[in-house]
Amino acid sequence: EQFAAAIHAQYPRKLLAYNCSPSFNWKRKLDEATIATFQQRLGKMGYKFQFITLAGFHVLNLSMFELARAYKDVGMAAYSKVQQAEFAHEAEGGYHAVKHQRFVGTGYFDQVAQCVAAGKSSTTALTGSTEEEQFELRRDDYGDARPGTLTGSTEEEQFEPVGPSAH
Repeated sequence: EQFAAAIHAQYPRKLLAYNCSPSFNWKRKLDEATIATFQQRLGKMGYKFQFITLAGFHVLNLSMFELARAYKDVGMAAYSKVQQAEFAHEAEGGYHAVKHQRFVGTGYFDQVAQCVAAGKSSTTALTGSTEEEQFELRRDDYGDARPGTLTGSTEEEQFEPVGPSAH
């Protein structure tokens, strides 16, 4: 609070940044109620950019550790549980990584390869893939069509420009 007040005394309305450090043991120093309101309190002080520098690192490693342990104990049922959670989040909206090839833009690069090879590329990743077959890549998977996605069932439709940049 003192730092924010001093900065704002010299530079009114200056936006501030705060690293919600993963090196700080939040539960050891703060109670649950304080942790729950921490970001709102920071925001009121002018800290508009709040971040956790290594959140992805910790979440990824913990989730893989938990999956490896469960895989050891219950086998493929552990991974199936992860899949079911992904499907549930996808159905709720906002989670798109179930279709990993589409998520990373493989469809876009397939379309580029097809354009360069005049529609005769044999190295595309999605066409005939297990992802295409099992997860039924369609125009409406995410509502409206998105750039770089397969858009139809015929070859002409598959390479139809889609998305805001197509118009």
